[in-house]
Amino acid sequence: MGKQSGYDLVLTGGAIVTMDSDRKLVENGFLAVKEDRIAALGPADTEEAAQAASLAKRVIRTEGKVLVPGLINAHSHLAMTLFRGFAEDLVLQRWLEKIWKYELTMLDEAAIRAGSSLAFAELLRCGVTCAHDMYWHYMETINLAEEIGFRLVSGPSFTTIGDFDFDQMLLTGRCVLEDLEGYDFILPVMQAHSTYTTSAAMMGEVLKLKQEYGVPFTTHASENRQEVDDVLARFGKTPIQLLDEYGLLDDRTILAHCVELQDEEIQLLADTGTHVAHCPESNLKLGSGIARIADMLEAGVSVCLGTDGPASNNDLDLLGELRTAALLQKGFTRNPEVFTTTQAMEMVTVNGARAYGAESFLGSLEVGKKADVVVINLEQTHMTPLHDICANLIYSVNKYDVETVLINGDIKLEDGVVTCLDEEEAKAEVRAVAGRFV
Repeated sequence: MGKQSGYDLVLTGGAIVTMDSDRKLVENGFLAVKEDRIAALGPADTEEAAQAASLAKRVIRTEGKVLVPGLINAHSHLAMTLFRGFAEDLVLQRWLEKIWKYELTMLDEAAIRAGSSLAFAELLRCGVTCAHDMYWHYMETINLAEEIGFRLVSGPSFTTIGDFDFDQMLLTGRCVLEDLEGYDFILPVMQAHSTYTTSAAMMGEVLKLKQEYGVPFTTHASENRQEVDDVLARFGKTPIQLLDEYGLLDDRTILAHCVELQDEEIQLLADTGTHVAHCPESNLKLGSGIARIADMLEAGVSVCLGTDGPASNNDLDLLGELRTAALLQKGFTRNPEVFTTTQAMEMVTVNGARAYGAESFLGSLEVGKKADVVVINLEQTHMTPLHDICANLIYSVNKYDVETVLINGDIKLEDGVVTCLDEEEAKAEVRAVAGRFV
């Protein structure tokens, strides 16, 4: 192998949680990056590893650390960083009324860009390399993600909230889906706010676009009891039943929340392959309840994890969300055997990738997949001793343990410093926008 065929970067000496089909753990491994892909991976005490390091443009020693796949935040509203701490101690419906008032009157493209910039910095600090976003002026966030090289799940959004023009939504949606084919970091998705802020006609057009462009679809569903009751009163069906009637339940659909589900609805989601994006901390904070995730997993529902927006969480810390999710199901079911460490890790890696149709190149550390890699320090006081790496990653870790983050093989966070945007500028801009809210 000549020098020109070497690697761009080699990470060597640390543990590797691959999340491959065998859920393999390499206790002392190396990972080599060539351009935007993982080019080699295996034990560090081999001739292959030594040769890879000798031919690499850069080598990063990772002893005392662990490499994990870039985490995937499966449901969020990123520029809601602008409303962090603004609408407190309110039930979902009253919370929405307060937030919508300001979103519809005070948010413009510049405000969204500021809020999203801060969100991307926060996500990187939490080990997230791919995040879903459903929010206003979505092209601002999409273009920013493409600019800084952050992997984003986003696309046309449909709702009857505010002054809407359905025909314009359709025209814009089609143009956006065509334009996004030329983006490198965007995973296109069709989005509708909910069954209670859309119509049958609107959802019919959403289904047509979803099928025509072959993209996933996501929406909020059954977030609390009042939502279910209101939808029942208006349509004669629950949100899940209504989505089924619309033909929108399948393995290319992701439903956020799903707190209020009946047994038959859980089975319907399993039978159709529909994914659920679980957002436990937002559900708790809004008093919406606790989703029956253990029952969903037992039924065969694919569950991924999201933070929801930082106006109802109030952060984008997916590692903290993971710990909450695992503890909550054990306490809720009074059964410590449910929701294993493996299932928890799957929610923030392979399940999120599968939900958005990206499992061929995201969600695990394997040769040929995108080099989206997170390096976490295992030598912190609260991470000692190390009997079980996955247990420490779920129950002991915190976001401050995240040291380095790669997306597409490029370093976006190095030694705790965000390298792809100006954090101080983002904070200043967000403070200026938030100062207008009273």
